[in-house]
Parts: sequence; C-alpha cells; structure tokens
Amino acid sequence: MELSVRERDRMAVLRQVDEGMLAAGTGAARWGVTRRHFRRLMRRFEAEGDGAAVHRLRGRRSNRALAPEVRERVLALVADPLQAGFGPTLLAEHARRRLGVRVSAETVRGWLVAAGVWKRRRKRAKHRSRRPRRAALGELVQWDSSIHPWLEARGPADLVLVSMHDDATSRMQFGRFVKRDTGAENRRAIIACLKRHGRPLAVYADHAGHFGQRRKDGKRTKSVIARGLEALGVELILAGSPQAKGRIERTYGTAQDRLVKEMRVAGVATIEEANRFLEEHWIPFWNEHFAVAPADPLDAHRPLPPDADLEALFADTAARVVGRDFTVRWKNAFWQIGQEEAVAAGVRPGSRIVVERRLSGELRLRHGGRYLAARALGAARPAPPAPAPAPPRPRPKPSKPGPNHPWHRHIREEVERAVARRERRLAATGASSRVAR
Repeated sequence: MELSVRERDRMAVLRQVDEGMLAAGTGAARWGVTRRHFRRLMRRFEAEGDGAAVHRLRGRRSNRALAPEVRERVLALVADPLQAGFGPTLLAEHARRRLGVRVSAETVRGWLVAAGVWKRRRKRAKHRSRRPRRAALGELVQWDSSIHPWLEARGPADLVLVSMHDDATSRMQFGRFVKRDTGAENRRAIIACLKRHGRPLAVYADHAGHFGQRRKDGKRTKSVIARGLEALGVELILAGSPQAKGRIERTYGTAQDRLVKEMRVAGVATIEEANRFLEEHWIPFWNEHFAVAPADPLDAHRPLPPDADLEALFADTAARVVGRDFTVRWKNAFWQIGQEEAVAAGVRPGSRIVVERRLSGELRLRHGGRYLAARALGAARPAPPAPAPAPPRPRPKPSKPGPNHPWHRHIREEVERAVARRERRLAATGASSRVAR
C-alpha cells in the first residue's frame, strides 16, 4: 500500500511520540485531533505498527454510499423517452418522485458523467469591457460608501465615508464621514451635493437598500432617494456589480491608504475633526492632484428649480386617512386638524393625508399641494411598562469525576504504557552497550 505525504507525516509523529521525542498533546495538535483520539491511535500503533496512520476505510466502499441497485434504477430513468434530455437536478427530483429514492443532484451528476451520458459544462468568464468616461462634468456622478477604520485607534472603530465623484473628471464632488451607512445619512449627502453643485444628468450607485428593495417579481421598489431624484429629473442608474463602478471603488483604495495616514499626521481623532479635514484639506488635494480634464469643457450641471424643496422631496412619507373627528394618527400619536384649516383645504373625514417626516425631525401634513396646520394631541395609549430584568440564573457547579471514572482509567493506562515504553528503551540501550563492549 502506497502511503500519501500526509500519512507519512502522521506516521513520523506516531514514531516520535512512541520514542519519547514528542509529548502526546503535541502529537495530537500536529495531527489536528483530540488527545483522546490520539491515545486510541497510539494503542493501534503499538498493536499494528505503521498501519495506524492509514484510515481504516482506505480502499473500501464508503459506509454512506448508496447501494448499487439504487444507481442502476436511477440510470434506468435516462433510457426512458419521457426523461430524454433531463439534467441531473431534474432527474434527481423525478427519482425522488417516481422511485422514492432521495439522492442529491451532484450524486446523479457524477453517475451520469461516469456512464458517459452527461458532460460537465464549464462556465466561461463573463466578458467585460471598460466603460468610457462621460464627456462633460455633471453628466454622471458616481455615489458609494466605504466602511473602514478611518481614524484607526484614535476614534470610533469603523466610520463610513459617503462620497460622490464625477465620472468625466474624477473630481470629488462631496464627501462626509458618518457613523452608519443609513438611508437618512445618504439623503443628507445628496441634498448637500445638490445644493453645492446643482443637478447632474444621472447618478450611478449600487443596489443598497436605500436605493430600492427588490421585490419577488424582480422589480424594485421606489425608495425615497429614487423618488426625490426622479422629481428633480435626475436619472438613477444602479450598477450590476462592483466592477461596473470601478472608478469610485479604486478611489477608496487610494483614500484608505493616503487619507488614513494624513489624518494620523494631523491628529484627527473625532468625526467632527475628520469632516473638517475632509472639506478643508482632502477634497482640494484630491481635485488638484487626481482630477483630469473632461473631453467636453461644458458643465452639464443644471440649477435647482426655484420652487424645489429638497427637505420635502427627500422626506419619509406615508398616507393616512382623516378620522371622523378630523384627526390623523401617526406613530401612536394623534394630530388634530382645526375647523378653519379643514374648510380652507377641503379636508373631510376619509380624506387621504400625506405625512412627511423630514430629516430635521419635523412632521408635516399635506393634502394635495397644501400643508396643513395641525396640533399634536399626545399619545394614543400609554406605552406599556418595561419588564423587570430577570434575575441571573445560578451557574451549576460542575461535577467532579470519581476515582473509577473512565477518564482516570485512561490516564492510569496511559501512564502504564509510558512506563513500559521507557523500560523497553532502557533495556534496548543496555543491550546495545553490552554488544559494543
């Protein structure tokens, strides 16, 4: 029997432990097994010799292998014209349905390949081509976030850098450190960027939840950000892979090296200092050293509409129905609409009201295009009291093994075997010294 490299190494460990060159615990660690199992292997080594390093199932059929009759019954389905062209997955399902045999698709695939009726299909790598830059500044803005220990050990463990880079020039349009990559923080970022530069033609982002959730039918829901950008006439493009927005991904690789070290030299230790350093030093440095000239010198940014309310466009909204008492319920609280306000806005019981929860925390009620004046009435019902914390459960005291416990018996046997091995070595050493004389 030819031994593998691993079995030869294991056999050498057994010999070293038997000769006293290694401790049993060290041998178990080198084998990657427990000490108890290693003691069993040592007993096999003393009885069988080097064969203890070979697994006992070597060259034998697996104990979990299916019977040959099952394989023949499943392969017989292939000859049936009804199953012509069936793949391994579908064939495994029909075997379970028609024959009552539970077998995995991978097992069926192996049987079909061995029988020569199926060939493995290799997936070829998808061809990708580099997307050319947009021609002008403001045609496309790439938007992404990066979670990284930006402040190392001086501040929070992980901060998120939300940044926006122009595709045509690689200019950093906006950047801000936040504690979490939430939808609210991203809405604040796009509002600040729109106020600073105006409206780009399109925004390129990933499939994060704050850009829309995928439904069961394959379509995506319209998030607050998607709805706000659509109202401003900005196209939202979602990248199919990280490689698709590789330019902004590569900028994060540079920032995670340079920006981290620059903030270390500057002694930045808080998120406020990090955002100040970003605005005053890093963004100007980036745009001076890494930005490129666009192919078209025309700036494609468009000004914001004069009546655009960004806080309203990027606010959380929900529809509510006006009650018979002209109240609107929101988050376990009631809001009362006055009589004059209801008459002026044409609000009646059953009318649908849009509730806006703005980023500033302000709550506004809107009916049609008119905001309503309403007053809060307080909670609908008191919140239940918090349950009292349960007392800590006492930890059970571990039981102490008795003198006749199997653990102690194994230890005594191990000591006796070690003494016997030592006596054999001493006897062999004395015999060899007498022969030398």
